[in-house]
Amino acid sequence: MAMTAFALLKSDTSLFFLAPTCATLSPATSASSFASTSMKSLRLRLFLTHLAISAAIIGSCVAFIVFAWYPPPFAQLEGISSILLLMAGVDVGAGPLCTLVAASPKKSRAHLARDLAVIGSVQLLALGYAVYTTCIARPAFVVYSVGEFEVEHANELTSEELAKATTPAFASAPLLGPVFVEARFPDDPKEAMRIVNSAVFGGPDIKDMPRSFQPWPYPGTDAREKAKPISQLPEHGALREAVVPLLRSRGVGEADAVVLPITGKIDRGTVVLRKSDLAVLGIIPYLAP
Repeated sequence: MAMTAFALLKSDTSLFFLAPTCATLSPATSASSFASTSMKSLRLRLFLTHLAISAAIIGSCVAFIVFAWYPPPFAQLEGISSILLLMAGVDVGAGPLCTLVAASPKKSRAHLARDLAVIGSVQLLALGYAVYTTCIARPAFVVYSVGEFEVEHANELTSEELAKATTPAFASAPLLGPVFVEARFPDDPKEAMRIVNSAVFGGPDIKDMPRSFQPWPYPGTDAREKAKPISQLPEHGALREAVVPLLRSRGVGEADAVVLPITGKIDRGTVVLRKSDLAVLGIIPYLAP
């Protein structure tokens, strides 16, 4: 079959013009060229489709993890921001790239479909493991005790301790977001000392014992006495400069606000409370006073 094409020629005067040239292509060459072009187009379509699907699924998972299990700033306090970025980068990048490589022109449709199914299955298993890991390590309670808050994680709460909870709401780890509570030492001095000794020697601490939890704020709490007034923060310090806009957005004056430290798995921060009722106004990641 004869085909007429146009070649782009360049003259010495840098003017371009089209001139007809004749090129005779055999049917086999034409079919091979068409198949190669079609295969490249198929590979690109598969890659882009896989990339879009992966980005949508993983983006939804990351958004749920960040806003449901690790609401700001707990992702920073718990140090999972880098883990989520790595998970998203590897899952979104590796899967589609494997698809791009697997889409070989030498493979049959059945072979290609089988390869894509394997890639997708491995990708989903990896994503499922990452989601499961972040789920079991999610912040369950923010426990106040002895002048500071500590984050208690779901995998730190044993079934035995949860079964001893005196309040039904604390008999299981909350699924959506951590709950603020206060841990109260028992009135029995011997039992209180036993808990202290357990913590000192690496055993369960009071924050690991839901039976000691009381709803926040507890009427007999010493948080007001332990908390620091805003006036005691350095006037031009980074922490105060972060607290003031937060109070303004909540409609709370500086005189009616106090702060307490909070400790996460990786980082520390500051809990801002309304002094009158100890309502939590916000949490600020670590900033130098």
